Amino acid sequence: MMRQIPLPENKPTPLKEFPYPYLEMVCRKCGRAGRYATVRLIECHGADFDLMDLRIHFESTCTKSNDITRLNEVCGVSFPDLVRWKLGREPSI
Repeated sequence: MMRQIPLPENKPTPLKEFPYPYLEMVCRKCGRAGRYATVRLIECHGADFDLMDLRIHFESTCTKSNDITRLNEVCGVSFPDLVRWKLGREPSI
């Protein structure tokens, strides 16, 4: 029997609810990656800024997704720590 992993709730997640001190960002398409201090993200974008809106922000600042020759490509940004948190696991730090 295959082990079933419950899917996390699909609701907006504001930055103020994210419990880890850093948020890891990785793009599987262009290789961009980094860790961002949650406190700093809140200072820049506000405590109620949704993590999916943050994804759109990262996509808009990507040099590859804004390249005219790549208009049909979808951004590959993901937040591994968001998944870890929703599944009840420890952060990547």
